[in-house]
Amino acid sequence: MNIPLMDMITRSGMMGRVIILLLLIFSLVSWAIIFNRLVVLGRLSSGNRLFRKKFAGLRRLSEIENLSLSDLNSPMAQLGRSGAIEYRRILEDARSHTAVKDWSFFLQNQFTMARDYLESSFNSIVAPFDKGVFLLAMISSIAPFLGLLGTVWGIMNSFYEIGTHGSASLPVVAPGIAEALITTIVGLAVAIPSLFFYNYINHRTERIEDDLDEFKETLTVRLKREIFNLLYSGKPTRQTPPSQSNNYGP
Repeated sequence: MNIPLMDMITRSGMMGRVIILLLLIFSLVSWAIIFNRLVVLGRLSSGNRLFRKKFAGLRRLSEIENLSLSDLNSPMAQLGRSGAIEYRRILEDARSHTAVKDWSFFLQNQFTMARDYLESSFNSIVAPFDKGVFLLAMISSIAPFLGLLGTVWGIMNSFYEIGTHGSASLPVVAPGIAEALITTIVGLAVAIPSLFFYNYINHRTERIEDDLDEFKETLTVRLKREIFNLLYSGKPTRQTPPSQSNNYGP
């Protein structure tokens, strides 16, 4: 039975039209989420790549705070700025604590606090990455069931009309069949793209999070190296405590 799409919609009953309307709303919402996430994730990936190049050319972590706002407009830049804040904090604490006897223990505690702060910053940065994705998963799950509901309802209507008219002719069963077919088609048309892009967006999000996690580890190692180089680079003696050394740098 070759019936145009709009003709199938007009032939369907009120229940079928309500289901189709709900599915169309779901479709609009899902595509809005898809386009938004694709644009946002693309911008995040591009910003991370640009900052990674700038980060490789910095002499000290403190220089991150001198970058322009456009250079800091990426998740990796925000994480790098957190590292710069911890870099400055550790140096200030080293200057202010003049009575420290065990500097190894002191710095170990400082680095633990820095790691915890970077981990907290990482979690807050990646939290918005999943925005709207849960709704996309719900749509991909609900849409087929709505289509199935329309299919069952259409078949029931066909049997009801057959019983009422005592005939199984095409004009009698056409509305029910049209309702069953159109709701099934629309349900799958909404569910399949939602499911595909849900998996795709999750994959891209995980890649960005993995890159950020790798950068967090690189940032932690560089933070430790720069602090040790700066605080223990005094020339008079290797035993000079960091709080008495004049070679702090900016």
